[in-house]
Amino acid sequence: MKKLTVILILLAQILSGCSLNEGPSNAGNDAGSTKEQAGNHPNENFITGYIIDKEKERLLVVEGLDELEFDINQQSVEEILKIADPNAIWITIDDDRVNDFSIGEKVRVIIDGGVNTSFPAQAAAKQIELVE
Repeated sequence: MKKLTVILILLAQILSGCSLNEGPSNAGNDAGSTKEQAGNHPNENFITGYIIDKEKERLLVVEGLDELEFDINQQSVEEILKIADPNAIWITIDDDRVNDFSIGEKVRVIIDGGVNTSFPAQAAAKQIELVE
């Protein structure tokens, strides 16, 4: 009888650890990244950070850094990435919009869809704007 009671208690503990939580979770958060919920669009993730590099159709944005923590004119992109690790993301935008942004500017990006969790991470921008 004692064995049956112990087995039932253990079984209850094991089963109580399993959850069907279908709400938002941090499990999909990008390696400790500080993704936030957009104010006007509660189901959209956004980031705010500084552009440290740009290519044909994408911008490299680092978040979670104060502009006093890095100097884009004195440090290489690789050095800044080491400081920002893991909070860096390549943001793909329309080719014609890349020239609207400059290295060193602070931007707010609403992410369109999922995020590839490589380092730096990769995602597409639904919306991007300069932050004063």
